[in-house]
Amino acid sequence: MSGLRIKGIKTELLDIPIKRPHQFSTEKVSTKSFVLIRVELSNGVVGIGEGTTPGIWWNGESVETMKLVIDRYALPLLLEEDPAHMERLLQKLNRHIRGNAFAKAAVEMSLFDALGKTYDVPVHQLLGGLHRDKIPVRWALASGTPEGDIEEGKQLAASGTYANFKTKSGKESPADDAGRNIRIAEGIRGLSTIGIDPNGSWDRMTSMRWMDAFYEAGIDFLKQPLPPEDVEGLARLSSMKKVPIMVDESLGSVHDALRLAEQKAADIFSLKIHKSGGMKNTVKIAGIAEAAGIACFGGTSLESSIGTAACVHVYASIPNLDYGSELFGPDWLAGDPVKNSLATKDGFIFVPEGPGLGVELDEQKVEEYRREERKGALTQ
Repeated sequence: MSGLRIKGIKTELLDIPIKRPHQFSTEKVSTKSFVLIRVELSNGVVGIGEGTTPGIWWNGESVETMKLVIDRYALPLLLEEDPAHMERLLQKLNRHIRGNAFAKAAVEMSLFDALGKTYDVPVHQLLGGLHRDKIPVRWALASGTPEGDIEEGKQLAASGTYANFKTKSGKESPADDAGRNIRIAEGIRGLSTIGIDPNGSWDRMTSMRWMDAFYEAGIDFLKQPLPPEDVEGLARLSSMKKVPIMVDESLGSVHDALRLAEQKAADIFSLKIHKSGGMKNTVKIAGIAEAAGIACFGGTSLESSIGTAACVHVYASIPNLDYGSELFGPDWLAGDPVKNSLATKDGFIFVPEGPGLGVELDEQKVEEYRREERKGALTQ
């Protein structure tokens, strides 16, 4: 027994503007919302974490649902528990709360930060240690027009800020989408390359029809082209051996990872700590990928420096992170709730130093971004 106890968990919602509108497959956004978590231990240490998601359309969770689940259901389960028994606490949450992976990941993040501060070690040491001290970062081109994406890609590549890119797709018809991406790839040819992310909005025939053209255009990967449940279709695309198939929405749990590996439905796993229910689960999924000869990519839920720091600690500990990451959240946001924001330098993001996650809240910024609560209802 460590003697430590969890004495309290507090949550609040933050809304942070972004530098330029971002086009997803279903919506265009100009702000990003977060649930900020503070867990207090009996030794006085306070750990921080955050929950965020691309939108409720992505997996059914939102910052509002996360806050409700944590406040009403997770908190009573964790009070007076020993935070050092991390795996047992995670299993307890799983037994009593079905699904809600994003909410659970946010809680786990705050506990890891508190434990790291207690033991005076960075979180990656609690996960087994580093494999690398910096990770390549890929920027998402999502201005909403091919001309805007080409221009943005040229500027970023020429400045050396980012070396490679990913495009967001799904707003247009699959055939128009495919043609648009070929145009973007050709527009930055010689400077950089792109991967394509349709967020599961394409069909089998369109994807198969364009695979040769994607190969000729030098597309780095095709990320989740088909709906999450179409594992058989993903396997057929992967078997074509043209452009590597990356899975994202199809890959949530360790069980998903095993099924995808067994059915040879992916060449690359897109890891995300929130969709997998936390950092420990993400490491487990990467282990399954390693055993199956599948490469990994460090995905993002577009976190602030809090969640990005958690991702960096995890991804930097993984040996088969062969496709780098897309941890551009702090550069994408117009603000950050911490004093020491993480930033990309020469196309890389570096592992934070210091105990825990290695980032410190800026209370003035938290106050600026805090969402008001009135009469029990959460309002913008």
